[in-house]
Amino acid sequence: MGNNDLGAAVKEVKRVPLRALLLRAEGKVFSAGADVSAFNGKTESAARDSFTTHQQMIADLEELPFPTLAAVQGMCVGGGLELVLACDLVWAAASARFGQLEATIGTTTLLGGVQRLAERAGSSRAREIIYTAEPYDAATFERWNIVNRVVPDDAFESQTRAFAERLANGPTLAYAAGKRMVRGYLDGGIRAADKLVAEVGPPLFQSEDMRAAVAALVEHGARKFRDKVIFRGR
Repeated sequence: MGNNDLGAAVKEVKRVPLRALLLRAEGKVFSAGADVSAFNGKTESAARDSFTTHQQMIADLEELPFPTLAAVQGMCVGGGLELVLACDLVWAAASARFGQLEATIGTTTLLGGVQRLAERAGSSRAREIIYTAEPYDAATFERWNIVNRVVPDDAFESQTRAFAERLANGPTLAYAAGKRMVRGYLDGGIRAADKLVAEVGPPLFQSEDMRAAVAALVEHGARKFRDKVIFRGR
């Protein structure tokens, strides 16, 4: 899938929201990076237009009102990693390798990579990743809180799909509310997130999801109620 196709897909799921999104790639490699020959002769103005378009796609993906899970196998570098960092959660196959290699061609991350690395791993780690332009294994990125979970290669596809389905079957409205509060905290700190509670919390009490779940819990008890409620995203 090319950048234009990916941008169109993100716009479509933004227009018709899903319950969860699994971002994955076919084949042995998630992303080998950009074709640098496309940068030959590119003017500053043309570069700015291109980055503006792609940054909007990244923002649209990041702001989707449901859980997003990136599943990474093989190599994931450059713009591919920046795309992954826009997802809520990142799972990696044990053999996956990550890197922001832009410094090798005299540039830096231009689609939000370094700031999102800093958000997850801290500023010192983010600087290291972009300064060295080296590949890092999945275990290192998990230790640095960039990757949520590392999965054995032979179980990677089945486990990531199963977890995405679990998210899709969950309380969509509650996930959306929680996602907004996390973003509020990241953008403005604890007080900003606290202020969002009064906006996103009370409507959940009127949702079919919460009413059905509370009724099932009261009727069946904690051990059995999960089998008695179906979340509908309403």
